[in-house]
Amino acid sequence: MSEQDIAEFPLPADTTDEERAQAKREIAKHARIVSEEPHLIRLNGTLLGQTGPNWHFQYTRIYALPKGFLAAGHDIREGIKVSYADELDHVADGFKNEGVREFIIDELRFRKVLDAEPVRAH
Repeated sequence: MSEQDIAEFPLPADTTDEERAQAKREIAKHARIVSEEPHLIRLNGTLLGQTGPNWHFQYTRIYALPKGFLAAGHDIREGIKVSYADELDHVADGFKNEGVREFIIDELRFRKVLDAEPVRAH
């Protein structure tokens, strides 16, 4: 990935100034923010995948950064939540809900950026 890779993290249409600031603050802890618009944050990274509604997350996006991996999502109760990891297979570990974590890992496997789950003997 080059320093020039730019990915977008969308913000909901009804995002408040407080939620926008929270999103920027949480993403900036791990990624360089390149620019922002009222409903969009651009960051230095590459989009690896995205999920739709799950639990009370409206959506999540998963990114490869120059150093590490970031998953960010819009929790309709708590605003923007972020999980960071040095290794891709741990990028969802920061989310409390097991279903959200599984959804993210399944998306990465579906897109073939994460190895398929090992076959288990029954």
